[in-house]
Amino acid sequence: MKNSILKNIIHLFYSTILANILNATTLILLANYFNAQNYGIFSVALALSMIMNFFTDLGVSNTFLREGLKQENLSIKFSSYIKFRVICLFLACIVFSVGIQIFYQEPQILYMMYILMIPMVIGLTMQTIGIIYFQLTERMQFIASIKIISAILLMVLTVFSMILKVNVELTAFLYGFSFFLGGLYSLYLLRGKVKVKWKSPFQHQLLTNLSPFLISGLFIMLTPQLGPLVLEKTLPLTLVGLFAVAYRIPSALYQVPGVIAGAFYPLLFKNYNQGKLEEHTRLNLLQTKIMFYIGMCVSISLFYLAGYLIPVLFGDEWSSAVQPLKILSFIIVLQGFNIAIADGLTTRGLQNRRTFVQFATITIGSMSLYYLSTSHAVVGAAIAVLTMEIVSFLGYILAHPIRKIVVIKVVIPYGFCFFVSFILSYYLLHHHSFVAMIVTIISMSAMIFFVDKSIQSLIVDFIKKKMQQGTRYVTKGRQGEDEDIAN
Repeated sequence: MKNSILKNIIHLFYSTILANILNATTLILLANYFNAQNYGIFSVALALSMIMNFFTDLGVSNTFLREGLKQENLSIKFSSYIKFRVICLFLACIVFSVGIQIFYQEPQILYMMYILMIPMVIGLTMQTIGIIYFQLTERMQFIASIKIISAILLMVLTVFSMILKVNVELTAFLYGFSFFLGGLYSLYLLRGKVKVKWKSPFQHQLLTNLSPFLISGLFIMLTPQLGPLVLEKTLPLTLVGLFAVAYRIPSALYQVPGVIAGAFYPLLFKNYNQGKLEEHTRLNLLQTKIMFYIGMCVSISLFYLAGYLIPVLFGDEWSSAVQPLKILSFIIVLQGFNIAIADGLTTRGLQNRRTFVQFATITIGSMSLYYLSTSHAVVGAAIAVLTMEIVSFLGYILAHPIRKIVVIKVVIPYGFCFFVSFILSYYLLHHHSFVAMIVTIISMSAMIFFVDKSIQSLIVDFIKKKMQQGTRYVTKGRQGEDEDIAN
């Protein structure tokens, strides 16, 4: 049975928050357990694992969602989807094993990559199979369960390895193995929900128009991994570890506005496929506003708390990461907007435009990372990452067919509220971080409420509805009491 969009958002929201907290805590513990050089090697291995994981999918998850929403031969399509993923997983393991041997010669790096990547990628493949099916059927409570259980396993095995004081390589293996266990749990949840027909013919519709999703998915995956991969060539591994620490927090937090995207994505596909373009536009604008606003709140909080978070979470030896973290905090607000607008393009069948913007972002980002990190080290790398998000921001606006509506109804009013509240609070209260953070969020929220009449109406109607429900509940309760007295 499908959930409502609100229930799906709630399930994704609490699970993403909890899973991200656990995952971030795990990486913080590892940063304290490893030295800077080992953490740099671990970060590079982690980045390569995410790239390898992409090649087990190649964009077919998106085409399965597209075809699966037609509700024809769903079991056969899902069987074909699993077959494709298994074949890609096998080929990816072979190709990456050969590639690692060619590009890396140091035994320590090679060993850590192998023992981390293999179990982690197999586990991520199994987890994604379950997540995509439950996203298609709009039962996000199962996605929430997969995320939370996987994060708990990750935390438990990491703490276990630290208590026993095992070596770096075994710790990396247990990190990857936790994803494998999470994958087994994902398959367990699928059991009985859908029947896999291994002997059924392959559904070639899954490969129709796959290339735009493949290229776009490659760019999406590469964007957060560019930092460690490029910086490995321009900076010592100790500074790569420093950048990884600074980037780890916003890379976890910008998934918070992304929660909204997971709930809206199937609905946007469905409305466009049914020819409901006005409803598609309305939902996409609502999604953009919500994600933009949440991104603003998270960015503001991280900017003001950066000076406290780094010493408390990682220790004083990582204090050089504070300034890069402040710069990187602003990628969250841009990510919130970019993901929503990009989803609007994809679900309108304009994946080619999204791919072009991503190509421009990756190209400019790679050059920026190389030159800015060479001249300004970790701070330059942080500025380069922020530059990438600005390029995406401008590109997606220009590429969207309703760009005038997006600019007038979202970018101008929300951007104005964000900059005015942030600049004024920072100028007047920057010596009092907590006060400045709270004042900025409250003033920005109040300005958006009065500027955006549609959101104002939505909130007022929601409050009225809840009050009416409460009144009916109280009235019904009193009637029950009167009947008991009468009896």
